[in-house]
Amino acid sequence: MKRLLFVMLIVVFPSHCALAQELSTYYKFKAADRVKQVLKDFESAFGLLTNPYIVDPEERDEATYRMRASLRDDARFENDLIPDNKGTKTIDFNEYQRIAFISYKKNGLTYHVDWEEAEFKAVADGYLVLFYGSKSLFGSYQGQRRLQMEAVPCRAGVFLKMDGNRVTEAKIGFMDTDLKEKGKGAISLTEQRNPLEFITLPEVIDKLSEQIVRSIPKNGVQRLAIEEITFHGLGVSNDFSKQLTGTLKSALTRMNGNIQIGLSTTRSLETLIKLKGSYQKTGNFLKVGVQLFDGYDQPVGQELFAEILLLNIPNTEIEPAEHLVQEAQHIREITKKKIVAVDEPVSKPEKLLLELSTDKGYGPQSYREGDIMTLKVRANKPCTVRMIYQDAAKNILRLRNDDFTISTETVDKWIEIPEKFECAGPFGFELLLAYATERKFKPIEKTRKENGFTFILDDLQNIVNITSESDDKEKISQCTIPITTQAKRKLF
Repeated sequence: MKRLLFVMLIVVFPSHCALAQELSTYYKFKAADRVKQVLKDFESAFGLLTNPYIVDPEERDEATYRMRASLRDDARFENDLIPDNKGTKTIDFNEYQRIAFISYKKNGLTYHVDWEEAEFKAVADGYLVLFYGSKSLFGSYQGQRRLQMEAVPCRAGVFLKMDGNRVTEAKIGFMDTDLKEKGKGAISLTEQRNPLEFITLPEVIDKLSEQIVRSIPKNGVQRLAIEEITFHGLGVSNDFSKQLTGTLKSALTRMNGNIQIGLSTTRSLETLIKLKGSYQKTGNFLKVGVQLFDGYDQPVGQELFAEILLLNIPNTEIEPAEHLVQEAQHIREITKKKIVAVDEPVSKPEKLLLELSTDKGYGPQSYREGDIMTLKVRANKPCTVRMIYQDAAKNILRLRNDDFTISTETVDKWIEIPEKFECAGPFGFELLLAYATERKFKPIEKTRKENGFTFILDDLQNIVNITSESDDKEKISQCTIPITTQAKRKLF
């Protein structure tokens, strides 16, 4: 069956096209780098989509696009998702995906492949590159039968289209366990190579995840809320930040099954830990830095770092649009916390703590046209709350039309904000701001009521200054959530 598949996949090329010229060893390694990127990117995206804890539609959409972009339309996979399968050996990818998404929906599916050798076979317009390695699959099929495959031999066929020595397209044609056709001319992917030249983004994230898992406190922590990893930590969301964050979530769930990952909020701050981070270009490298915080936003351990060569992140717009970055930098300067921390530690029950969350959780968020955003706040002490929203057109809205009170009866309870926002143009960088004080805020005088909403007729800098000023600054708590709004994604 598999040998027949091999023939069928090759003959789809027009018969009149000449075979590609023989590649030198150097260009074979360069082409193998590209193939490995495609395979690891597929693995990362597929693993994210089979993870039940990753529910953010934007992250799942981004992963779907990456996964589909790495596959040929006629790609076939060995039917290894059904334990002890004795039926059809290979199935099309739509069926493979259906089994993974439906039969492993409850607890998810762990999917990982290590690639060790590559073999090149000339075909019309390019090459069929056969990668050999070992695959591991773990999961609970339909919640009843255990799937456990560890380091099983695996083969992948990736078709390259070439322009001379340059790869113009690389897509997966099949993935199975047939090693009978393995030739003697396979090149090693692991020996005598600078590891930095060949390491892919999912592999870098795996190493970073190992550091994170070792840094998570062992006592009491039940949930890890991962905030979106953004460019310079400015909070601007783009496809790459979604890819980076989704890959990290997928890796962490694979490595630590004892902690629920990616869930937005929890009743107990004692059982919650947050992960915040940023990425930036540093010379020829992309540098990713993350930091763990407890439920009270106090740092846990040291900041953790990982690096990858920029050349090993192909076909990706790493930086968000320049105007969004500039707007985010401007907003950061305006909203920089004015409250100076005291030298003496404040016991957690005595410190006023305000939490702010959308339906997508803490930290930077993104919404597509037509999405509905809901908001909620929580405080650990009776206080007055002021909430402000600035949209991409610089309209500033005062939520609930005025400051409101969290009473003794509602302390430590999530309070739903009645306003709901439907994402619509103009799109861009937006900001949600919330402040809490045990006293009263200075009033905002310049306002206008329209259609039941209160708009603030002042610039954001003045609003922040008025709100931050207090005779007792230690009693003011501040939260911000950067939000990137975008038009609907075109169908793949």
